[in-house]
Amino acid sequence: MSIPPRPKTQPITHHVPEHLVEAFLQAADEFFAQARGGRTAGQGAAEVRAQDRDRGLDSLAHLVEVAEGDTGQAGIVARFLAGLYNGTNFPFDLTELRGLDADLFEHCLAVLRLDNRPKVEVHRYFTDGDELWQCMIARWNLDQQPPAEPAPLHGERYQAKYVTHGNAPGYRDVTLYVSLENDPARLLPIELHFSAQDGVAIAQDVIGIHRRVWQDGRVPIDIDAGETRPSWF
Repeated sequence: MSIPPRPKTQPITHHVPEHLVEAFLQAADEFFAQARGGRTAGQGAAEVRAQDRDRGLDSLAHLVEVAEGDTGQAGIVARFLAGLYNGTNFPFDLTELRGLDADLFEHCLAVLRLDNRPKVEVHRYFTDGDELWQCMIARWNLDQQPPAEPAPLHGERYQAKYVTHGNAPGYRDVTLYVSLENDPARLLPIELHFSAQDGVAIAQDVIGIHRRVWQDGRVPIDIDAGETRPSWF
């Protein structure tokens, strides 16, 4: 029977006060006893990290497969993976994750944990990772997206026009999309995201303004031809 090779060792020198030598040696003996049984805190943490890594790799492979589909959720997954690949060129809005089924959402979380302190970039886990990601980016036209537009200037007043709104099923948060008509450098609508509480406050304030203008038989100064008092208040 062959004798297994002994593990490599590394000398460690540490100066211990004389009155603590016995306690230190006892602690060292307990450490080696636990290490031989695989019971130290560090070994336990390493096992958890290894399990997380395995789950993350399985989830990553699954998401890459999903991104090859043609559903709305596949598009979200593709944008998520592109954001991990190059967040500068392909920024990803995390609120999009609300549009995923519960299982896909959990897979995304597992991949985020995998990529939290990565040893390699996310696409490097695949032998043809660069080609795989480039094909995915081209398939979803992510490289054809317009560049990010400048943020509104502080203190500047913009004439905004309401475009549409969006929200995730079951959530009361709302995102309003408005275009800024006096900003020629801006072509795309901007997104204004409001919490449930802010949405209620805005709705109450806007309705209150309309009611006050029409009260006591008055009419607003900016009334259009043929416009009458709205029935909704």
